Amino acid sequence: LFFRPISPAMAVASLRGAGGLAWRLGGVARGPLKRRAFAAAANPSNRYINLGKFETMGLDLGRAATGLAYLQETLEVQQKEYEAETLPFRKSAIGVSLAKSLHEVGRQNHQLGDAETAIGQYQNALQLLTEAIDFREKDAKLTKALIHTRFVKSEVCSSLGVAYFDLGQPETALAHHQEALQLRKDLVGRDHPSVAECLNNLGSLHYARGAFEKAAENFEEALELLPSQETPYVALALYNLGLCRAHQGQPAAAGSALKRALKIAERSLGPSHPQTDLIRSTLRGADAQKAPPGDVGPAGSVPETGEVGGSK
Repeated sequence: LFFRPISPAMAVASLRGAGGLAWRLGGVARGPLKRRAFAAAANPSNRYINLGKFETMGLDLGRAATGLAYLQETLEVQQKEYEAETLPFRKSAIGVSLAKSLHEVGRQNHQLGDAETAIGQYQNALQLLTEAIDFREKDAKLTKALIHTRFVKSEVCSSLGVAYFDLGQPETALAHHQEALQLRKDLVGRDHPSVAECLNNLGSLHYARGAFEKAAENFEEALELLPSQETPYVALALYNLGLCRAHQGQPAAAGSALKRALKIAERSLGPSHPQTDLIRSTLRGADAQKAPPGDVGPAGSVPETGEVGGSK
């Protein structure tokens, strides 16, 4: 069976089993590796979410539920504060904080498998951010705050793309991913590491559509932007690239990418981490079959997530 590429949203599904990465690191092997199945089921991993500050909590559903309850309480307090504020400047600032909390709660719900609830929270966050941007665009003194708000919006758009993709709405997902990518490029430049997240998400979407060459280009672009350090982000991009090359009938290139991904995952995540095991299993399947890794269902998608190297 095929292994699905990982994205900062696919990590969500993984959490329900053994925990996953924000850049979703793929699925679980389900049987003999067959190329046809591989092409049909493999799906890229497009979320950085689990690599954020809640990754360790996500590995424990009990702790995740406790953390979510705490976030919900904080959200209710912020909501009341926002509704009671009358001064435009302060209301705008509180609105951005509330949007961040909504985004975080949405991510947690997404990680726990409730993409529909997550989308509602992401949409509410997006509305608050849009209102804040409209207000801050009118005052030159708020330029720094405006840039920050737009970056947060790019994060929310990325999470929406992942969530809609998980619900089987690729066109809507594509629109949000493209908006996130454009916002990110406009704010930090085309060569900033944080752009890699958006490229990985887009690559995952193209992969799911069978556009493996386009997906591979996105994953390669992401790798070029990521720091050379051995991080889970690099392992994720390499894993996704390896899947693409396998689908394209390039076993040597696929094996090379997967071996590098495994080496980095073992060092950055640990040899027994679920995502490390996934990469190891995929590589074994590829070596055994001399063909694309087996077809495995999605590894769970995780909602977007935050700047590269940190949580959103």
